[in-house]
Amino acid sequence: MVNTETQKIPLFPLSTVLFPGGTIPLQIFEDRYHSMVQDCLDTDSKFGIVLIKEGQEVGGNAVPHKVGTLAKITKIRKLSQNRLYLTAVGEKRFNIVELIQNKAYLEGLVEIQNPPPEQDVAEQSLKKAKTAASRHLKAIVSMNGGWVNKAETPLPTNPDQLSFFLAQLIQGTNEIRQTILEETSIERRIEICLFHLQVESKNISSSLNTDLLFKFSRN
Repeated sequence: MVNTETQKIPLFPLSTVLFPGGTIPLQIFEDRYHSMVQDCLDTDSKFGIVLIKEGQEVGGNAVPHKVGTLAKITKIRKLSQNRLYLTAVGEKRFNIVELIQNKAYLEGLVEIQNPPPEQDVAEQSLKKAKTAASRHLKAIVSMNGGWVNKAETPLPTNPDQLSFFLAQLIQGTNEIRQTILEETSIERRIEICLFHLQVESKNISSSLNTDLLFKFSRN
C-alpha cells in the first residue's frame, strides 16, 4: 500500500511534467503566481507542479491532471518588469483529491505519496536501465559535440530514484511523461522508460551517422 499524507498546497499548472529529483526553471510574471511564490516563501512551504489537461498556462483557469509533483524553491532572482526567475526541484508525487479556488491562484487538497517501500525489481532490469542511461547520456553529449567521457554521470542506486532519473532523459511528449509519472510500479516505470530511451537512442545514432556521412562525403 502507498504511504500518503493529505495536505492543502498551491498548484502551478504548466505545459510540462516535473519528475521527483528533477529541476525546473520558472519565470514568474502573472500577479497570481507572484502571490503564490510570496506565500510559499513566507511560510517556507512548497507548491505542486501539474501538467495542464485543459486550458492554457497564461490567464484563465487551467484544468490540471490529477497527478503532479511537489516542488521546492531552491533559487530565486528578481528580474526587470516585475518578473521573478526561480529554480525549483521536484520532490514527492501527489494525487489531487479536490481543487480549491479561494485565492488568486489555484490550490488543491492532495494526497502526497511518500517514497514507496522497497519493491522487488529484477537485477537484470536494473542493469539494463543503468546501461541504457549511460549510453543515452553519451549519445546526447556526442550529438552536442562534447567529449564522451563527460557523460559519466553517477546513476542513482535506489530503483525508485533511478526510474525517475531515466524519465528525465526522455524527450518524449508530455503525454508519455505524464504516463510515466502516474505509474506506481517501479519495475513497470523502468520498462516504459527503457522502451522510449532505446527508440530515442536509435534516432540519435541514426542522426549522428547521417551527419558524419554528409561531412565526409563532401569534396
